Amino acid sequence: MQTEVNRLLNRGIIFGMIWIIGIGSVIALTSGFQANKLIRQSGNILEGKKKVTQCFIIGIAGLIVLAAALSIIIIFRNNKPYLQ
Repeated sequence: MQTEVNRLLNRGIIFGMIWIIGIGSVIALTSGFQANKLIRQSGNILEGKKKVTQCFIIGIAGLIVLAAALSIIIIFRNNKPYLQ
């Protein structure tokens, strides 16, 4: 069971760091939630709470960066002066 938790957490951290915007963030959050569920079901016997927190931080940070990038694109796209 500890091997499964480690696999989930490593996958979440690696994909979250490589693809910080978008799908990597979703993978990091999903892996963190799955690993956290396994840890809770074991009665907190399994290790990895710090890595779960890292997955959550990486995932949320990536989604914030994505939201900021999309906001900037939308703002500047709408304020673009048009040629006459």
